[in-house]
Amino acid sequence: MKVASRTVVSIEYELSNEQGTVLDSNKGFAALDFVQGAGTILPAIEQALYGSVINENKKITLLPSHAFGLYDEAQVYRLPIQAYRHTGFVNVDDVIQMPDGREATIVAADENYLTADANHPLAGQTLYYDVTIKSIRAATQEEIFTGQPISAMQCCSGKPGCC
Repeated sequence: MKVASRTVVSIEYELSNEQGTVLDSNKGFAALDFVQGAGTILPAIEQALYGSVINENKKITLLPSHAFGLYDEAQVYRLPIQAYRHTGFVNVDDVIQMPDGREATIVAADENYLTADANHPLAGQTLYYDVTIKSIRAATQEEIFTGQPISAMQCCSGKPGCC
């Protein structure tokens, strides 16, 4: 079987940046399962996996425009600390909710202002994925409808003896 739309694909992956620093990996842990074509992973990775077979390894390079976007200085905000002090989230690396509902990470703080960055943490970076296909199977109708694979813990809504 090959990776195609409406298949459940399990992958092992490692994500690195241009310096070779590993940013994320599931090597040595459970595989990542997803429904191919459901749009739950980056579209460029999904596209690169079409036609792959079990145990096939793919090296995928994503430019910022195909990953998490270009870094946008207009997404960095200076906010009065008083507006956030009551939340307790006023320290560098805290994540706050902006007035428009978006999340931003505090990158600097002083006694009067917070500097918050609403860019994705990987925005502006070229990313390198090392992906190995671990398994492929046809998706069920429920998986196609929801766009999510059914794991053993989710199946039958947790009814005993169902899975």
